[in-house]
Amino acid sequence: MTTYNKSANIRTANVSQTQNVNTTDTVRVTLSTHYTPNVETSDNATVTYVSGTGGSGTNSTITWDITFIQAGSYEVVLHQAYYNKRYTLTGTATGATNYGYGLQVYDASGTPRMGVLKRQPRIVGFISGTGGGSTFNQYFSGFNQPSSAEWTAVSVEPGSNYFVTQGTTNNYFEATRADVRTTNSSYQVLTGNESYKFIILRY
Repeated sequence: MTTYNKSANIRTANVSQTQNVNTTDTVRVTLSTHYTPNVETSDNATVTYVSGTGGSGTNSTITWDITFIQAGSYEVVLHQAYYNKRYTLTGTATGATNYGYGLQVYDASGTPRMGVLKRQPRIVGFISGTGGGSTFNQYFSGFNQPSSAEWTAVSVEPGSNYFVTQGTTNNYFEATRADVRTTNSSYQVLTGNESYKFIILRY
């Protein structure tokens, strides 16, 4: 079991690195970034938040641990949305499949589809109300903590003028008001309604 330490600055540039590993190894990645990046891709790997201050701050430093599931190629992409920059880590893992503990479900090719290393989303909350005619920040305790990659909110109100822009601010996501309008003879009106319903999910 070896821990490989990687670091990169993705505040204003894309960075790609390569590290070949054993399935029992860990790659610890520390990024200089703006805000907290999202885990955009995690093929044959699991990404776990370790430490750092991201949230709504620029010039942040965030650390993740990357572990591996089975022999074969892997790819991890962390996306920093502020300047649309990405950190990409690729390589080849060798060794036995890292089964972990508990229930594992595999597809026909032996790829894990459900289990402790591939968490499934679960509903943790529900928020509804009527908007005030503008975009607003919606509070939900713990949202985006410890990582925005673990959280999401979904709009389920038919015809609502609001959709979710997740962002990375701790305890909040943004309810964004759609600007889809229809014209009549004297003024423009929104075609939807101001009611909103959001389901909060955590992975």
